[in-house]
Amino acid sequence: MEKLYSFTFILTFLTQFFFGYALFYFSNYGITALDLNVLICYFLLLFAFFVYKKPLEISINYSNILLFVFIIWSAIPFILPLIGGKHNEVVQGIKSLSHFYYVVFFIVLLYLGYIKPKTYIIIIKILIWLLLILNLYGIYQLFARAFDLPLAWVSYTNRALLSRYEVIGEVYQAATSYGSFFRATSIFTEPSALASWNIYLFLFLAIPWIQYREGFIKNNKLLIFLVIINLITLFLTYSLTGLAGFLAMFCLVFVLEKYKSYKFLFSIGIIAIICVLLTNFFLTEVLNIDLLKLFSYRVENIFSLGQDEMGGESFSGRLENAISTIKVWQTSPLIGIGLGLTGYQKEFVALFSDTTILSVLADTGIIGFIVFNALLYSLIFTSIKLYKKLRNNESLPLEERKLIGVAPYITFFEIVRCTFTANILIYFILWMNLSLAFFVINYYRNYLGQHTLVISLKK
Repeated sequence: MEKLYSFTFILTFLTQFFFGYALFYFSNYGITALDLNVLICYFLLLFAFFVYKKPLEISINYSNILLFVFIIWSAIPFILPLIGGKHNEVVQGIKSLSHFYYVVFFIVLLYLGYIKPKTYIIIIKILIWLLLILNLYGIYQLFARAFDLPLAWVSYTNRALLSRYEVIGEVYQAATSYGSFFRATSIFTEPSALASWNIYLFLFLAIPWIQYREGFIKNNKLLIFLVIINLITLFLTYSLTGLAGFLAMFCLVFVLEKYKSYKFLFSIGIIAIICVLLTNFFLTEVLNIDLLKLFSYRVENIFSLGQDEMGGESFSGRLENAISTIKVWQTSPLIGIGLGLTGYQKEFVALFSDTTILSVLADTGIIGFIVFNALLYSLIFTSIKLYKKLRNNESLPLEERKLIGVAPYITFFEIVRCTFTANILIYFILWMNLSLAFFVINYYRNYLGQHTLVISLKK
């Protein structure tokens, strides 16, 4: 049972890349391979709990408590549409709340005790090689689009990718063109998604190397090659999400790691600069595109608050979206308007808020906002505390210490995404990535002096 449970859990992290292909539809929601895989995991969890009498073991810590408080609170704002909302608002509220519970239940899979450190180590190593393949395809796409080569674009069958729109025909990738340059997307719906995955890849590759002089890939020459591909692809996404995430990770290294680790960080910085300059030179010579210059335009546009915006830029739209989200929140500041209902408000300019924390603010009010942010920051502070306590503990295998060491960085990047770039509250990606921090905090709870709540059907 344990091996089957771990195997299906590992598959969830792989089947998420088939998000663009619906196997069938439930209402207007496209059921993907990830959905089926997750449902199998949930079934195995319930089967093990009710039939095998396997107990749930939940560490008593701030992160777990805040998670359950937020889960409970998220249903409270639904009172408003139930009392005075229109039929479509009630239906949407039920759908959004149900979907939130569906994705956040992923964390409960960790409490059964079948997931071990080896499970996550296998996941990380598989993701490294899978993301390498996706990056190489993303680099190829750049030239395929410029020179009209095969496989230049990906079309999807999952119409639910454009939620609440009626879509006829195929759904294609979103990619803005700057002359002959199309931002790299690989198999993803937009460039920022590829950029985000390359931040994760950078963390998997570089952070253990900085911390322990040994990565999850133990051959240093191969590891450097993978870092180079990673940085080149990240640059080709032309993504502010990627830039912000990369700089945020560097800042956290300076704060968290010991002084002797800085020379390894410096080495990665030199590699990053060389990769960017050489790639930009190649783009300039072959496609006549100065990507560094385009990046400078994007950064300057932020500081000018969107006054100097080029075609295809999203900053001014995001700024307007943020302002209108705050206006929606002001209509029900304490408990919010209900999950998924922001787009139904006359004060709003779009269908959804652009960031998670503003979505939480409008949908669940100031109380939900405080609880959700407290949850995120409790995860990072607790995982940092655990890492500092165990990073030199040689009684633990080095591979496990690498896993513990990468958890704060994954959590910090999710905080950056939730705060500035993405609305992912009811997407699996958020809870799957945060699950690493939940896991290490729960699994190594004895080192943190935490008690355990055991829920069991055994008499």
